[in-house]
Amino acid sequence: MKKLLLLVVFGSLVVSASAKLTRKPTFRPDWTFEAPESHETSFLYVVEHGEGSTQREALNQAIGRVFQSTANRIGQFVSTDEINRAVQAGTDYEVVSRKMKVPINKVCEFPVKNPNGNWTMYILCQVAVAGNVVPEFKPYNGCTNHERFDELEAIWNKQVQDSINAVNKVNKKSNARSLVASTFIPGMGQMLKKQGGSGAAFLLSEVALFGGGTVCYFLGQEQLKKMKAVGTSYEDYKTAKNMKNTLDIAMYAAFGAGVAVHVGNMVHAWVVEDKNLKQNFSFVPAIIPSNEYSIPSYAYGAGIQFKF
Repeated sequence: MKKLLLLVVFGSLVVSASAKLTRKPTFRPDWTFEAPESHETSFLYVVEHGEGSTQREALNQAIGRVFQSTANRIGQFVSTDEINRAVQAGTDYEVVSRKMKVPINKVCEFPVKNPNGNWTMYILCQVAVAGNVVPEFKPYNGCTNHERFDELEAIWNKQVQDSINAVNKVNKKSNARSLVASTFIPGMGQMLKKQGGSGAAFLLSEVALFGGGTVCYFLGQEQLKKMKAVGTSYEDYKTAKNMKNTLDIAMYAAFGAGVAVHVGNMVHAWVVEDKNLKQNFSFVPAIIPSNEYSIPSYAYGAGIQFKF
């Protein structure tokens, strides 16, 4: 009942925490979030996007929007129909811009496939500042700039590595303690890890093997006494000798098997899972990888872990 109650509480915490997560795609290039600042006086940067069933259709719509907004800003009032006809016809944007006297230089594009199968195309363009200024367009080298993604990826990798290191540290301490315990008392290491079944199996196996080997040793000594006793007949001597040989073989086999089982017991004590560690409770900040609209992204929040 307590576990069920904890699960209910944990479920509510997860739901409430998830509702507060702010998801922001970060794998997209930086310029798709915000246009770069232009240090030139003749042109500025503009970001637009378009949608369509194909990449080309989405690109055409985005370019059409850039033409329309730029034409309006510089006072070249070109009709929307004229722009759409030129763009939809697949005419090169440079040809369209010269024909309509709308100076535009597309420098970057970034396509995204949406869950419904359609495409969204982001474009970055250099456009004239004003109608009376001839822009001097320049190359742009930031089309694949993913600084925010790299930064978050580094934070996430560090979190994962720190968690792995912490778990390994606890496991090594638990394993070392169990190894020492099982070295001196068979199965004790497993029992310390709450693996009572395997611990008892190793303990009983070693008691049986070493105990059996010891019994064989003392029985063999009794046969040896018979062999050395004064007045023992040849037949009794021969019988005692054969029996001692058989007991010696059984003794060595039992001791050998016991040593092998003891080594296995120590190895098992080291590698077996410590059930005590399954009661860990942790509350840590987390950066969670997600995938939204086929764009790798991260969700920020807090992680609560309780293992039963």
